[in-house]
Amino acid sequence: MSMADSKKPRRKPITKKLRFEVFKRDGFTCQYCGRMAPDVILEVDHINPVANGGDNDIINLITSCRDCNRGKGKRTLSSREELKIQQDQLKELSKKREQLQMLVDWRKELSHVNDMQVDAVDQVLESGTGLVMSEQGRKIISKYIERFGLNQVCEAMQVYVDSYFDQSTRNFSKDFGVIGGICYNKERQKTDPSLYWVNKVAYAVNKKYVYVEKWKVREIVSGKIHSEEQLEQILELVDESQTWGDLKRVLLEVI
Repeated sequence: MSMADSKKPRRKPITKKLRFEVFKRDGFTCQYCGRMAPDVILEVDHINPVANGGDNDIINLITSCRDCNRGKGKRTLSSREELKIQQDQLKELSKKREQLQMLVDWRKELSHVNDMQVDAVDQVLESGTGLVMSEQGRKIISKYIERFGLNQVCEAMQVYVDSYFDQSTRNFSKDFGVIGGICYNKERQKTDPSLYWVNKVAYAVNKKYVYVEKWKVREIVSGKIHSEEQLEQILELVDESQTWGDLKRVLLEVI
């Protein structure tokens, strides 16, 4: 081997990942003639040839069709064009790097805000039951917050603590569906006031007669309460009743 051969730069292979990044950056378009895939076969060309010391840095790589890359194309790059391409690539890479960092920072901030919101709901649970949510529970609550909003989820958690939590079992994980259901019902109540009235009666009956399931009350009064005044009258009947059986008969007769 001659001394000249030993000093000749060796061409390093361009990885498939790097080739794909160059193609994406250049819009899968030959930068010499403007033809695009799949009309032509694209290759990666060195702006500064390997023979002249050019490397595989992405700013030294450019998308070329096979004809242009092998010297058969109609256009070649002048030194000024080469410099302009390199400058444009540097500017674009700098912008991409800056925007990527902004995206990373934004996602971190968003994650932090989300954690704070879940913490707020967790505090409602802990203050009322002494329990805290598991990581899986936090993920579920996070989805509820995204769908229904923090205030509504906090209110639903308070309703759960006040009306649904069973101290004897101390099993919170099974009741996430209850909290989601409360949120859903509150959402529906915004467009259907009668649903609020029906639930109000169901909760009042269940509070006085704990063995009476709310769905049974809802079946009786659903679609039959048409005003706040009528609601107040029914709530008075619930308060004055002595047994569920008597109350049930009255409700069926009155409404």
